Amino acid sequence: MTPAMTGYLWCALAALASAMATYLIKLANQNAADWNLVRIAFLGGAGATYALGFVCYSVALQKLDMSLAYPVMTGIAMAMVAAIGFAALDEPLTISKVTGMALIALGAFALSR
Repeated sequence: MTPAMTGYLWCALAALASAMATYLIKLANQNAADWNLVRIAFLGGAGATYALGFVCYSVALQKLDMSLAYPVMTGIAMAMVAAIGFAALDEPLTISKVTGMALIALGAFALSR
């Protein structure tokens, strides 16, 4: 596997961690606004997941230019958040969201050239 492909893989892992942390934060705030052990556990899990994503992203930056790694990682994360919202939280997946994700993907592709 080339260093660039490895960098893209690390970007995807960082994006997955970011999307999962966002989902955990959403779950932490769904049931109640008070501070209880369940909410703190979800938020702690989100923090740990963000930390894991930070490590993955730092490895990606060793393999890719920053101007490429960040758009790729955030584009993948946005698509994953939309997919998780749709699949797990019954959030709408509108044509404008899909169009926006496609434009972000095209922008990341353009940056890679």
